[in-house]
Amino acid sequence: MISLVRSRAARFGAVFLTSAVTLAGLMLGSADASHLPKSTSLPCRSGAAACMGIGFTDAWFNGTTVQLGYSHPFFCAEPPASAAASGCEAGKVATTPPPSGPVVSNIYLLIPLGFTPPGASTQCGSRCIDQPRRMGLPRVFGKNLSNAILGPRSFVIEDPEAFQSTWWPVVLVGVKNIQAWNTIAAAKTIDSVDACQASGGCATEVDTNAFLYFQVLGPGMSPQGPV
Repeated sequence: MISLVRSRAARFGAVFLTSAVTLAGLMLGSADASHLPKSTSLPCRSGAAACMGIGFTDAWFNGTTVQLGYSHPFFCAEPPASAAASGCEAGKVATTPPPSGPVVSNIYLLIPLGFTPPGASTQCGSRCIDQPRRMGLPRVFGKNLSNAILGPRSFVIEDPEAFQSTWWPVVLVGVKNIQAWNTIAAAKTIDSVDACQASGGCATEVDTNAFLYFQVLGPGMSPQGPV
């Protein structure tokens, strides 16, 4: 098992069970942070051949919106065994790290469960640059969902990790209602995600064997080039 040292208390992933409505929502999805670059129209957010595996999404960190710059495909390796086309599996922590580069703190993928959040607070669709489109969910929802489509999502990170390009473990968090989603979107912090779970507005975290490769864009950096 991969062991990470983080500034926060350890966060333990767990499989969560929920209703068919929640399941449909998961699949379909109807430095100083004040000096980080502001959100703009992000190139290659959904990925395309012309992007050559390089693109950007927004994410929430410490009360603000930051930009993530992706430059390498996701990594998923067995075990855990996966029948998904991507090789990515939810419900089990990764045992095999990416072959090169450090692994840092988690990125939390917020998935709306059974509702459609406002477009302005949805940071990626079902196709997202350098991220798996499909993931195995049999450990979470049963064997019929071994190759499920991940729906629209938003992201929360815990640390900018010195603005370096590196590997981030993926953790899924299901958000159960629009009120809980809007509260997180307004706060833009990992603490708001923790509070949502404590109040029952969010499902328990689900570990995966997936890693994303990106950097948080720091001061003077922009998806459109140096500023």
